[in-house]
Amino acid sequence: MKKILLLGSLLLAVSATSTAATLTFEGQNNTTYTSSIERDGFRIGNSSGQEQHFHEIDSTQYGLTSNGTGVLLNDRDTNIFVESAVGSVFSLTSVDVAASLSNYPASSIVIEGFLGGLSVGTISAIFSSNFITLSGASLGNLDKLVFDGIGLEGGFELDNLVLGPAVSAVPIPAAAFLFAPALLGFMGLRRKAKNTVA
Repeated sequence: MKKILLLGSLLLAVSATSTAATLTFEGQNNTTYTSSIERDGFRIGNSSGQEQHFHEIDSTQYGLTSNGTGVLLNDRDTNIFVESAVGSVFSLTSVDVAASLSNYPASSIVIEGFLGGLSVGTISAIFSSNFITLSGASLGNLDKLVFDGIGLEGGFELDNLVLGPAVSAVPIPAAAFLFAPALLGFMGLRRKAKNTVA
């Protein structure tokens, strides 16, 4: 019985933990890609039918909007997609976005989330030569993200792309984890009382 309870509590602890992947695009000087790449279990590239061209680049160079680190640069009027390399469902926690050049005026970006080929929602924001952080919580569960720059020839920079596990449809409150051991304790007391009476 103790082994079953220990195994059950271990499974609850493991299932309650979740990890997020933060894609930071560090360590590249000016790498140009003409096909999709894979980073931390996610595939990144240009949407099919579009010119295949984007960069992982140090943001302190070439007059880019700089946050002092490496960024993903889309300098063409194309979309950038992000999807799980193994086809699993994930969620967008947040992403930092900025204009592709530091002297550009304000522009906008549209982030569209897909699940099973159907759009689940969009996030749009106006940005300029300063990075802003966008929350992706409103998109929920996804199997594909598409980033589209509007204006400024479609250019934009991405950094600190935080992708998490699929969002639970019904969140389990923290009290549920405290309720389960109490319920098991009451069952044990009841069993002990039955054994004493018999």
